[in-house]
Amino acid sequence: MTTTSPHGAAPHAAGPDGHGWAPPGPAATPCEAARLIERIVAAVRAGDDPAIRPLLHQLADVADAEALLLLHRRLNEDLHR
Repeated sequence: MTTTSPHGAAPHAAGPDGHGWAPPGPAATPCEAARLIERIVAAVRAGDDPAIRPLLHQLADVADAEALLLLHRRLNEDLHR
């Protein structure tokens, strides 16, 4: 059984009991998450609001805690310049 993620991404296998949405496994490498983070940071710096939301949705589907902390650090860099 497959379901669609809450972010509208490609279908993933259902949870262990066969029902509901199950988060994907490590579908992205850290390099892929880092590339998305750099694109998000660039979009934020440019004020490109239409690009930010889709990029965040893509990152949400592949990011782990470490990637989210990296995004936080990268966005905070601009606050202290």
